[in-house]
Amino acid sequence: MKHLLLSLVLLAATVTSFAQIRVACVGNSITYGHGIEDREHDTYPAQLQVLLGSDYDVRNFGVSGTTAQRQGDFPWVSTDEYRKAKEFLPQIVVIKLGTNDTKPQNWTGSERFINDLESLAREFAALPSQPRLVIALPAKAFEVRWDIRDEIIREGELKQISRMAKRNKWRLVDLYRPTSRIADCFPDGIHPNAQGAGVIASHVSKAVLKESKKLKK
Repeated sequence: MKHLLLSLVLLAATVTSFAQIRVACVGNSITYGHGIEDREHDTYPAQLQVLLGSDYDVRNFGVSGTTAQRQGDFPWVSTDEYRKAKEFLPQIVVIKLGTNDTKPQNWTGSERFINDLESLAREFAALPSQPRLVIALPAKAFEVRWDIRDEIIREGELKQISRMAKRNKWRLVDLYRPTSRIADCFPDGIHPNAQGAGVIASHVSKAVLKESKKLKK
């Protein structure tokens, strides 16, 4: 009898695991959680997991310093996380890139940036899992640090990303405006602390929940 009960518990756990909606968080150091002491609990993907609950499996594929541009100084597609994110076969993908693309050595104008960001999103959309896409506008940069420039985010990226998402009918989540109001949650001017990551997670969770309703059953 004990063996039967154990088998039923294991079967239920397996079914629950398969029933989870897989969410891949793609991004740079803000996604990774640079400067956050307790990355297991306080990064935006970790807090997103808590907000979404046990029906979701949220994975953090952020890599510090990475760019959307394939000719940037550290392209996200050149990392192991790129491969791992695709192998995860996500059902929802949140892409938050663009901050490091504003560095002088990377920025040659919005055309290359948008083309590469769109190309990356389409790669995910073409996966066998047919994921829904959530495209995030970058968080505000409060200081010029590591050569990151808010002027480029504001003038060179926001409208272009919005148009790209609309053109492809992908969900857009605006993280620029809500982060603009919480400067005290960005201790180094670029990266959010746990509280700031919570604000990001809150806005992303709303977009993910809307997209999860559209998944094929």
